[in-house]
Amino acid sequence: MAKVTDLTRRELTCIPLDDVVGSVNRSLRGWAGYFHFRNSSLAMSKVRNHAEQRLRIHLRKRHKVKNWKAGYAKFPSRDLYDRHGLHKLPKVPGWKTVHALV
Repeated sequence: MAKVTDLTRRELTCIPLDDVVGSVNRSLRGWAGYFHFRNSSLAMSKVRNHAEQRLRIHLRKRHKVKNWKAGYAKFPSRDLYDRHGLHKLPKVPGWKTVHALV
């Protein structure tokens, strides 16, 4: 989460949004690829919520939207994924059970 926070800090509002979202996506994909285990659903949802919130804060600062409610109305979660291209972390694990090969 600290990496996502660092990639969306206020000083980076002058960098093109595609570059900011691209670097956040690389970080999220790498993190999800490494930590995508059976009992990680809670951790994945926390990181996913944090990434949404940080990108929304970054967009609020970029567009000078002062109010949190206005930020949620102007930048809903669906737009973060569809319009801005944020990587959607999986909510469920890649596998449900462990099978031993015999």
